[in-house]
Amino acid sequence: MYTYPTRPTGTAQDLMTIVTRAGELVLDREGTVLPHKTALARSLCEPPCNLVGVLMWTLLELLPADVVLFCHDAAYRKLAGGRVYPFAAGSPALARAAAEVRALEAETGRPPALVALLSHPPVLGEMGHLNFELVRHAALALRILRGRPCRPRLVAAVDPFALDTAGLPAEGLYAGFMGFYHLGLDRLSFARGSLSALIMGEAAWPRLAPRLLRRLGGGAEVAMALSGGIPATARVLYTVREWVASQRRRSLRRGEPAEVLRRLREWDDFRRFEARGPHGPGLRRCAWRMLEGWAMSAAAGHPWNGAASGPTCAETGTMSPEGRGIWERCLEALGLPQAERAAAMSLLAEEWARETPFRRRLFRVLAGRVLARGRPVLFVPVVHHDGAQGSAVPGGQASSSPGRGGGQGAVVPGGQASSSPGRGGDRPGIEVREAWSWRGAAGARIRARVLGKTPRDWQGTAEEFAVEFGKANYE
Repeated sequence: MYTYPTRPTGTAQDLMTIVTRAGELVLDREGTVLPHKTALARSLCEPPCNLVGVLMWTLLELLPADVVLFCHDAAYRKLAGGRVYPFAAGSPALARAAAEVRALEAETGRPPALVALLSHPPVLGEMGHLNFELVRHAALALRILRGRPCRPRLVAAVDPFALDTAGLPAEGLYAGFMGFYHLGLDRLSFARGSLSALIMGEAAWPRLAPRLLRRLGGGAEVAMALSGGIPATARVLYTVREWVASQRRRSLRRGEPAEVLRRLREWDDFRRFEARGPHGPGLRRCAWRMLEGWAMSAAAGHPWNGAASGPTCAETGTMSPEGRGIWERCLEALGLPQAERAAAMSLLAEEWARETPFRRRLFRVLAGRVLARGRPVLFVPVVHHDGAQGSAVPGGQASSSPGRGGGQGAVVPGGQASSSPGRGGDRPGIEVREAWSWRGAAGARIRARVLGKTPRDWQGTAEEFAVEFGKANYE
């Protein structure tokens, strides 16, 4: 069986190990063959390839921004295997967004941060090339919106789980370049070999939040996939984990971790997870991480306990009876009243069916750390559609890695710009949808605008924005 380079660390990284172990079981179940990578080969090959990638980053920083954008465009065209779609540079949606950028700067005296939020088609098969096209179109869209040379940075996973289909040289080089020029995210950083870890330290997962906030706080341009992973990964890493965290914040026991842990240990299922799960001793002492881990493990089919009989509820998007039971016990351990538990389970059920989580925490952090400090923000949805039914098929995270983890387009209903030959055809394509802007904040409430042929003002909390924005643009 293929295995990823992981080990118990006693940190939140151990929660990612639930995802990697589930991925190993899926590969085994489906008979997928990936490049063989031994620990010795990694120790010899990764560090020099990482260094070459870092050198590429250094060289590209010296080149003019538009030259770098041209190089990226050419690279993504090649990675897409020539299956590219014309970028609708003159679309009405982009024109309206560009005008909003100018208006925000004139109103606040500060250029807005620009965030392109991408969907995620399947990483393999006929739709795989769209991952590269989404990134390419997002970068071009951000350049048009800024109206001057700029360097859009992509949030991209650079760990062995994301790059499992690439050979070691390509994986090491890609990680080195994307980890530094872009906002590379190594979700398994504490399991790297010592030399590679020394080189790739800036891409370690604890560094992503400050790097991202520093760029957006400075009014820069960032592209990222909203879901943070394919649907199965997104449901485990974000949907259920963030749901547990939100319920903890509402609980009267939020200041009593020892009591919550004591109540969790009343159940045999939790005691088995605590004793045999893929986590180090340090994590076992943290009630909140163990609570999240148990909920995530249920979503992933308890992969540390052996192979599941079939696809897990995270893969299918259907909440299993076992999963429901464990998640309800999590709420019980938090001491939520029965009525609140029922409401919480309804919220989870609504989001569970979606391929793209709402990412409430992401928007809450951006509101508190970017908008609240006087920096306006403009969000641009960039999504794909499958073409077979002529309908948008937005999903979660666009993968720009070499492996896993047409003229002007037509204007589609709602003023969405399509870079495909048309929604009614039999080819997939890319859409740059209407932008949503954050213009200011008063306390916890955001003052926003939804663009379109008839723009409308919007007010609410960051979490309310996350839900409405997600429902409007992604599945």
